[in-house]
Amino acid sequence: MSKEAMSSSDQRVGRVRESPADCSNLPTHDDFLFLHQNDYWIIRYRGRTALLKSIRGLSYLAVLLHHPGRELHVRDLLGRPMNASTPAAAVVLHGRTRREPHVGIPILDAQGKVECQRRLKELRQELNEAERFKDPQRRAAAQNEVQAIADYLASAVGLGGRDRKTSSDAERARSAVTKCIRNAIQRIDSAIPSLGYHLAARIKTGYFCSYNPHPDRHITWKF
Repeated sequence: MSKEAMSSSDQRVGRVRESPADCSNLPTHDDFLFLHQNDYWIIRYRGRTALLKSIRGLSYLAVLLHHPGRELHVRDLLGRPMNASTPAAAVVLHGRTRREPHVGIPILDAQGKVECQRRLKELRQELNEAERFKDPQRRAAAQNEVQAIADYLASAVGLGGRDRKTSSDAERARSAVTKCIRNAIQRIDSAIPSLGYHLAARIKTGYFCSYNPHPDRHITWKF
């Protein structure tokens, strides 16, 4: 391959380099690794290793993985430097999570509610098909998405069906962080599909984001 072709390949968005030579100096006993080195993240999951170019979404994921089960506001994630080497706890100010100031616009408009209901209807059909064809993976994915939509609706609609409202700044932060995290998970999925599936199922996004591993399948990440 020519030098020009190699350069073009490395710069391609989402391109993943995966090679034993890339990570040969790492300890082999760390089966769950999410390590930031220079401009790259070295990620290992169940025997597979990937080297990914640093992007914000990977930094957000590292923060969430560092604190399983803990909800962090998107503004805390957004305010953390992408190349920071400080522990993930640094995103929380004095041990307290930021709360929303005075609110202004609905979290979910009428069209959004319609789309959520439409998607829930589709997911119910997928669940029925997964049961009929005895497909546990498809069933689990559909159930996770149903739960995510239910959580989102709960955060958007209060007692008596009243719309919850938020500031436009918070909504922009939610949208930006969610997009970055999804992009990062897609890149991971291209290199390590099993980890991509795990994160897609266990990372919750919204105004508060969290990593929620299966309670019976403990994972200890190394950073």
